[in-house]
Amino acid sequence: MKLALSGDPSATRYGVRVVGRTFDVLELLRDADHPLSLGEISRRLGLVKSSGFRLLRTLEHRGYVERIGDDGRYHLGPQFMTFVRGPAGHRRLMEAALPHMQRILAQYGETVNLGILRDGEVLYLEMLESPHAFRMTARVGARSPVHSTALGKAIAAFLPEEEVRPITQSRKLPALTSKTITSPAAWRQELARVRRRGIAEDNGETDPEASCIAAPIFGADGRPVGAISISGPTSRILVLKPKAAQTLVAACRAISRASGFIFPSARREGVNGAGARVAGS
Repeated sequence: MKLALSGDPSATRYGVRVVGRTFDVLELLRDADHPLSLGEISRRLGLVKSSGFRLLRTLEHRGYVERIGDDGRYHLGPQFMTFVRGPAGHRRLMEAALPHMQRILAQYGETVNLGILRDGEVLYLEMLESPHAFRMTARVGARSPVHSTALGKAIAAFLPEEEVRPITQSRKLPALTSKTITSPAAWRQELARVRRRGIAEDNGETDPEASCIAAPIFGADGRPVGAISISGPTSRILVLKPKAAQTLVAACRAISRASGFIFPSARREGVNGAGARVAGS
């Protein structure tokens, strides 16, 4: 998402131009599929090269960007990743999830993602990329819609009703593909299915050639704090889905237990009964 200082009258009145330009640079590098030169950054953002150079040098000094290669192209630095991943609770979630994600990647060879909800969207905290030449990828710090992604559904299904309602009331459910659920009623039925099965699916709803499965992670208080997903080309995900879904749910349950969450006894249903609605949700 772009931080727009010019489109919002109050932002224009009270905004600090250099702050907006700084975020423009960071967001451009975040969304780029390759490192960018000073010239490319300046041209795309309409910056005078000297201004772009000063911004980049400041960001480089603080660790938010890095220069690589003989031609000194820029990409995001480690401090940006720390900033995106946010509070200590998110870092603890990443530390707890990473060993499980690594095992899932080794077992199935498909991209594994860790996401949370932030500002009504899925925010990617971590991503382990598939070694396949044809694979699905997501950038750490990138955002995706809640309604079409398996990560979003896995988390939203276990949120209190008052937190789910604004997703359908204040936001449209845009059709990203011909399979995207765009009806609020149908989406709520989808969330009920996720609760019953303990697993969420995105079958070509975000990308027509991709599928994804995800399971929620709960905190000690029973709230969903995130989710882990496996994503890849639909043809491959369909083959591994039955077994991978069980592996995914087991991993997320283990992470949840480690955080102090105690799963309620429930009738086993679907994948393995992981979708019992918890107290307070």
